[in-house]
Amino acid sequence: MLKRILVCFLVSLVPGVAAAACGSVPSSYPVLSGSQLEVGKDSTVNNGTSISNINGGAKYDGALDAINPNTGAVISASSSFPSLEPTTFPGTGTTDTSATTVAAGSYDDVTVANSSSTTFSGGSYYIDKLDIGKFATVNLAAGSYFIKTLSLGEESRIVVSPSGTVRLYIGSKATLDKNTLINAAGTVADLQVFLYPGADWDAANDVTFVGIVYAPGTSSKIEFGKDSSIRGALVTAGEVKLGRDANLIFSAADQAAAGGVSTCVASASPGSFNAFETATVPGATSGVIKTRVAASAFGLDVVAVSGGDQESAFSDTVKVELLGNATTGVGLDANNCPTSFTLLQTVSPTPTISGGRSSVGFAAVGNAWRDVRVRISYPAGSPTSTSCSTDNFAIRPARFGGVTVSDADSVTAGTASNTRTLYNTAAAGGNVHKAGRPFRIAATALNAAGAATSNYAGTPVASLTACVLPAGCTLGALTTGTWSAASGTVTTDGASYSEVGAFAMKLVDASFAAVDANDSSAAERTIESAAANVGRFVPDHFELTTAIVLPKFKTFNDTTCATRSFTYVGQPFGYLTLPEAAITAKNAAGATTLNYAGALWKLAPAGVIQSYTHTPVTNTLDIGLVGTPTVTATGNGAGSLIANAADVIAFVRTTPVAPFNADISLSMSIQDTAENGVPGNGVIDTAMPAVFSSIAFDSGNDIRFGQLVLTNAHGSELLNLPVPIETRYWNGAGFVRNAADFCTRLAADNVSLSNWQRDLNACETSVLLPAPPGRFIAGQGNLRLSAPGLSAPGASNTGSVDLTPQLGAIAGGTACVGGVATAAVAASQSWLQGRWTGGDYDQNPAARASFGLYRGSKSLIYLREMY
Repeated sequence: MLKRILVCFLVSLVPGVAAAACGSVPSSYPVLSGSQLEVGKDSTVNNGTSISNINGGAKYDGALDAINPNTGAVISASSSFPSLEPTTFPGTGTTDTSATTVAAGSYDDVTVANSSSTTFSGGSYYIDKLDIGKFATVNLAAGSYFIKTLSLGEESRIVVSPSGTVRLYIGSKATLDKNTLINAAGTVADLQVFLYPGADWDAANDVTFVGIVYAPGTSSKIEFGKDSSIRGALVTAGEVKLGRDANLIFSAADQAAAGGVSTCVASASPGSFNAFETATVPGATSGVIKTRVAASAFGLDVVAVSGGDQESAFSDTVKVELLGNATTGVGLDANNCPTSFTLLQTVSPTPTISGGRSSVGFAAVGNAWRDVRVRISYPAGSPTSTSCSTDNFAIRPARFGGVTVSDADSVTAGTASNTRTLYNTAAAGGNVHKAGRPFRIAATALNAAGAATSNYAGTPVASLTACVLPAGCTLGALTTGTWSAASGTVTTDGASYSEVGAFAMKLVDASFAAVDANDSSAAERTIESAAANVGRFVPDHFELTTAIVLPKFKTFNDTTCATRSFTYVGQPFGYLTLPEAAITAKNAAGATTLNYAGALWKLAPAGVIQSYTHTPVTNTLDIGLVGTPTVTATGNGAGSLIANAADVIAFVRTTPVAPFNADISLSMSIQDTAENGVPGNGVIDTAMPAVFSSIAFDSGNDIRFGQLVLTNAHGSELLNLPVPIETRYWNGAGFVRNAADFCTRLAADNVSLSNWQRDLNACETSVLLPAPPGRFIAGQGNLRLSAPGLSAPGASNTGSVDLTPQLGAIAGGTACVGGVATAAVAASQSWLQGRWTGGDYDQNPAARASFGLYRGSKSLIYLREMY
């Protein structure tokens, strides 16, 4: 259905000139001027059968002047000047080209080089400046050419090729140099030149032109220089100037051709419609629609399309709607419209497309939609033609709001009812969560007005923006897990963070508007939240690994003893090489948490747990003398744990046991209890303790139950008296001398002397032991008492004294060293005590030494027993 829309363009009125809507170009005369006409001398007009001279050499300022084609006379005429369609000169493009073939479209500068040839393939063109060089040829195929400024160099040519109608619209000025040929071999109907108000046509000398030039504005001017040849019509409400010797050709056929030229563009029912961004280049029939924001109004251009080109003849009302889907992948029908949809909006009032393309404003859409198309229907009342935009687009939420991060406790995410929030950025105190353990994130997608967009069911990504705690920390990896959605609020209970400390994050969704990935920038498509601080995270657990150098016990706890092979039950022994473990703070996945350092390192010796075991368990260990270890941070989530250098352990000594080999293992673990004061934080424990299995001894792991034995001694008061002393061990059947003992030693002041009898007074004899104390040899000691001698000439110091080595931790009694009485000193060798009077093996041995008491017959001078 064809429908002509009359768009009026008002011109300045002069007497005899009427304003008119678009219509047919006045065609009765070869020249018609509405304001001033000037014809040079010796100009002629050819009506096809005869040539007449024009009354030249004068200016005519009548209301409307025309040249009679049959007589050449300048006469007064009466006519109206139809306006142009489109009523305003359209916009042009920004692209420059000098190609030899120029396709339809929008351009800034199009340059045709001197002596070259360029072909315009036809259609609709929108050009800011067309510059044709000297001796160049331009071939114009049928179409509409909107050119703001046209410039032709000397002896250049415009050829209409192939045949058809070229409508040439000039927005500002056309300048033709001398000897140019314009459609010289064509017909009048082939070339139709339209000058917009204010535009001029300025042709130099010797120009050949075939066609019509029409200018409805009184401010326009049409000028040809001398010796010009013009076939067709020059019609304007403004001014016409012809140089001398101009030759006008205006036959009946030319008049008919001119009369068939219309300034109107007929409205027609286009083959289809489209919609795209308003910035799309003029003349385009397709383009993109970028991502829009919910609750924000926006505008698009709607275009009528016919035969693949913009239908500039279309001017009418159309029905414009928005069709939305909350998901993508919906099928399309023959009109490119979705087969199922929600009608989001019908534009009101009904918009009008003028000149084939117009801008349409859309009201804000409050909800979010992943897949939206524009539907255009014509006629608006009872559509017979419907098209949807070739490009679909998304209406996304403006932002994420109401972001909350929480947990039920330090290892579980919990539910929406949890009240433990994770916004702690302090190095001490507050809620903490274990690295790598799940926690909860919730956020609501909001439109530009701050309301929830219930259609949003996307999958945000947590984007880390800064490491907040500790200073200079390294960001870990933040994962969000699987999101669930309800009424525009998305929730995940599977978020986790791999590091220790606190961080700042944003929630970001760049995939909701995936339909616009190829036409909208990342910033236009992306939904973001404001940055929020999240924390504090602590290690999930600690792992302890043993050092390369394994620990080792000191046999007999005495490295100065050259010959060692055993240790007594009850004898404390320490380390030659201390147990040492490397501490590593780990997340739940077993990766090191590098930020567990500085103020965040909370491990202390009090959190260390040391557990000793022995196989078989019947031999009990005494760890009462194990001290506090050393805990040292070494940085990057690591540290060291070293046993106390003074640590000693022993086997508990109760009843005799047969010799056995020590098989001692140590397990070391550590806890961080610094956060436990806050409910839900819990303790950070060791998942993999350091285990030192079957710790070796440096010189033998034989363990023997021992005791020290003294034997009574008798001798002369005139000689030093040896006192038998030896170490013995239980061999399973009884105590026997410990021939492997080369390490036991006693000092003189370790032996107390008491019970002085007869003539032997206190400290008249003293204990003789090597100084420093000598070691036993093969289990035997070298204990002697000094000879008490004579108290006076002829009087001997005969008598006895009791000896008691003070083997316990506390000494009693008096020792005699060098004849001087001194308090006895504890030997601290309780592992050599025995059960001499019943009860436990916690009694010191004792013996009696006698001087001069037992002499036989008078004939016996001296008797000594050797052992």
